[in-house]
Amino acid sequence: MASAPLISDEGLKSVRPGRSAAGDKLPIYPTPESIPTVTLIETPNPIVPYITESREAVTSVLAQARGYLQSGVGSWIGFERKVEREVKSVLPADESLTPGLIYVLIAGLSGSVLTRTRSLPIRFLAPPLFTLAAAPYFLPKTSHNIRKYLSDVEDRNFPELAARHDHFVQTGVAHFNMTLGRLSDAGDSAKEWSHTAFEKVENTTGLKLGQVVERAEKEKERIAATIQQQQKIDQAKASSAVDYERVGYIVEQKPVAEVVVPVVPEEKKRAV
Repeated sequence: MASAPLISDEGLKSVRPGRSAAGDKLPIYPTPESIPTVTLIETPNPIVPYITESREAVTSVLAQARGYLQSGVGSWIGFERKVEREVKSVLPADESLTPGLIYVLIAGLSGSVLTRTRSLPIRFLAPPLFTLAAAPYFLPKTSHNIRKYLSDVEDRNFPELAARHDHFVQTGVAHFNMTLGRLSDAGDSAKEWSHTAFEKVENTTGLKLGQVVERAEKEKERIAATIQQQQKIDQAKASSAVDYERVGYIVEQKPVAEVVVPVVPEEKKRAV
């Protein structure tokens, strides 16, 4: 006899364990029909676009800052290398700065001391003029390199001023050579005038002044030739000097310390 279905107090049919609402027996394993379909709906966060934009902006700013920093470092390294090359080109390797630079500074200070009672322009211009005048004497190669470097800078950056400067220098050199030529001509004229004066004095007084001057010149030439010959003899003696070669050393040996040990006295044998 089949059992009657159970009725709840509310008048509804109850579901037995392991059975469906229709009373069918449920399967042990899940079936595709029994698995519910899960649908995922992606809902974007409204803050995500703002975060993305901010991150991209910060990344761009950092990249630009890094580029500027690398460019600045590269420019500074290039500037250091350029300064190093220019300093090496100005300072010669075979000329030391330590004694000569001190002498140049002392010359500048001497100019300031010597003109301390003069007017203000002279007191202002004397130290640099003394320094510029002493530099070629105490540091000839360094001064030449500095002048060459300044001339190259002037030719590269100020070509018009360099052309005017060269023209001024050439004009000064031409005037200097012209002055030397005039002085030489004046010397020749003075010699001719003195020779004419000597002849007139000789003709007037009968004194042989020309012979005296000629003898003095010959004596001067003879003394100069003697000095030159003596210098040659001294050079020949110096070149023919005997060279010595070191073949050994003589070392004097002396005692440095004295080592002593205690002496144990020997026992004397007694006769029995």
